[in-house]
Amino acid sequence: MTIQKEANSAVFEQPATLESWDNDYYHPLAEQYYDEAIVTMLKLMEVKVGATVLDAGCGPGVHSVRVAREGHRVCAIDISQTMLDEAKSRVSRSGLASQVEFRQEDLTKLSFPDASFGYVFSWGVIIHIRSVERALDELCRIVQPGGRLALYVTNNSSWDGRLEALARIVLRKREMGREEHKLGSGIWYEMHGEKLWVWRFNIPELISQLEDRGMHFRHRVIGEFSEIQRRVRGPFRKALLRLNNRLYRLKFPPGPAVANLLVFEK
Repeated sequence: MTIQKEANSAVFEQPATLESWDNDYYHPLAEQYYDEAIVTMLKLMEVKVGATVLDAGCGPGVHSVRVAREGHRVCAIDISQTMLDEAKSRVSRSGLASQVEFRQEDLTKLSFPDASFGYVFSWGVIIHIRSVERALDELCRIVQPGGRLALYVTNNSSWDGRLEALARIVLRKREMGREEHKLGSGIWYEMHGEKLWVWRFNIPELISQLEDRGMHFRHRVIGEFSEIQRRVRGPFRKALLRLNNRLYRLKFPPGPAVANLLVFEK
């Protein structure tokens, strides 16, 4: 099978990217949040016991492990062989290898037939796909009628974004290269010698485009409140991580949060 890769996919083949993600995303306090958030996602998706769930962009497999721990089977896919190899290793160490299968796939050109899965989630993945409309087409295509699709995405109306914009005005440090689109804004970043695209989505427009693809909007809930914690270290980082966890448990409104979880039904 020929894998049609995004222009920025090379960054995901870098071992240094795995190290960066472990440092930025998987602090023990953040792990507590993910443990709760994945369980909540499965409940909102109404996943039946023992059902197969597609992890669309599994990365190092940490959320595939969480879904498998809840008693489900997982089909874990990713564009990057480096990520898939790491995911296989982490799933094996968790003792859940019998519940998870792996395939190399490009979300903009999936090889699965129409209506292949009753449950699909993509956690923090489509934010890195420049041609995101093609990924949305494919994700909606493979969901069965009556099935659920969950997307964990960035939010362009977050307080984080407004604070950054204000800081740039005060410091007179203009952000170069940001592109404005109907679906939100995006920019190419340099990461380990490669380019990484990052969207900030217009959530209402994203919901509208999913509905145009036959998906009925069901839930929008807070994800992480702030991502500033990834730019700092020490006690300040721990305080921000605890704030994220606290606001998540309080079901704080999603509008000001840097990340939102959206759930749709086909």
